[in-house]
Amino acid sequence: MAERMMIKFEKYLSDYSVVLALGAVLDPRIKLTSLEYMYEKVDPLTSTIKTNEIKQKLYTLFEMYRRLHTSSSTTSQTPSSITRGESSSHALTKSLFNDLKAHKQQLATETGKSQLDVYLDEASVDLSYQNFDDLNVLQW
Repeated sequence: MAERMMIKFEKYLSDYSVVLALGAVLDPRIKLTSLEYMYEKVDPLTSTIKTNEIKQKLYTLFEMYRRLHTSSSTTSQTPSSITRGESSSHALTKSLFNDLKAHKQQLATETGKSQLDVYLDEASVDLSYQNFDDLNVLQW
């Protein structure tokens, strides 16, 4: 009975979801190194192939997003914070985050790395972090 179960399990083990893997890489707790480790534990024979496929798809997705974002940001103008009625503290916070974003982009340019490379090189969030319910990846 165990052998029949293993045959069925191997069928599903060979199939893996690229979309779920991309989601895992974009999770600041996991990123690419943790995914590589997990693939190595589950199936050492194909882990490198799977990891390289995920990397390739991740960079393709990032490049498509970058092109789309670059073309749309040059055509749209954002209204000033004053006309939208934002408070001065909210405008200051937004300004600081915009400065931080510009700094990260400059760092990426100086090192020759894309923003994706900079993100992947940053340390993962500590796995001992207890408030996972409060962690909003979309606001990361």
